[in-house]
Amino acid sequence: MAVTIVDTKHTAIHEAGHAVAHVRHGIDQAWATIVPSEGSAGNVLADEGHWNRDDGEAQVLSYCAGFAALVAAGHSTQVAEIGCDDDFKKAVAIIEFWDLGNLDTWKARAVDLMQRPENVRAVALIADQLLARERVDADHVQVLVDVADGETTVEELAQYLAFRDMVGST
Repeated sequence: MAVTIVDTKHTAIHEAGHAVAHVRHGIDQAWATIVPSEGSAGNVLADEGHWNRDDGEAQVLSYCAGFAALVAAGHSTQVAEIGCDDDFKKAVAIIEFWDLGNLDTWKARAVDLMQRPENVRAVALIADQLLARERVDADHVQVLVDVADGETTVEELAQYLAFRDMVGST
């Protein structure tokens, strides 16, 4: 089934939400992109393992984080759900496997996570970089989260990006 896309900014916020959740829950990721492929408006390549209940909970939150980032950015739940079918399907499979309750509860938990000020800042920074570059790797995501958390300065970010541009990284 084809994905209905609201716009590229919608996709960037959605994918940034996944990326932030992965960082917050220690889930390894390779990159995030807003380049469409195989019926998807964008993607985050990350470890999808849920080898125990805690990993399963982290994965469910991460699958719901794209939706939640859009809600935290002020979109209605109906608009935020656009493009989430596959995410929700994967989340439900884990919820059922580990008997974790229901999807609506996890969506609400993900919204709570994404509404934290540091996560709103991180999503905005990552979404802006996705819009500018179309793809960001895990190191780039981590630096942007560090800026949102106040652990890295905007000046250090500028130096980091200048270096990455010089060596040709995304």
